[in-house]
Amino acid sequence: MVQNDFIAQEKKAGQKAARKLRTDLRAVLSTATVRQTGTLLKKTGARLRMKHGELHAISINTPQYTFIQHYGFEGIKKNGARMKMKAYNHFGNLYNRTNALDELADTLGSIRADEVTTNIRF
Repeated sequence: MVQNDFIAQEKKAGQKAARKLRTDLRAVLSTATVRQTGTLLKKTGARLRMKHGELHAISINTPQYTFIQHYGFEGIKKNGARMKMKAYNHFGNLYNRTNALDELADTLGSIRADEVTTNIRF
């Protein structure tokens, strides 16, 4: 029974961090790009992945062109036009803006420390 409580706490902490990352990423993208249709912001999200009862990852889902804008592009497009686009560094700005990962690390550390001390038998 106690094990399920730790899993629920970890999942709740991961969901909170994913929600904060999603909000902050949308804020970074809305200030860095010209928003015409809002499609980029609607398709941008973050969700957690649990594996074996522990938080495994938080994945950021966003359209392909967000990553192209993050890294920049220099080359020839499909239509034969040469293109050079500067890098916007969206994810670097996200990391500088948010403290969600630090809060998640602190929360997970305390949850897992409690789990270890609970499981120790003398």
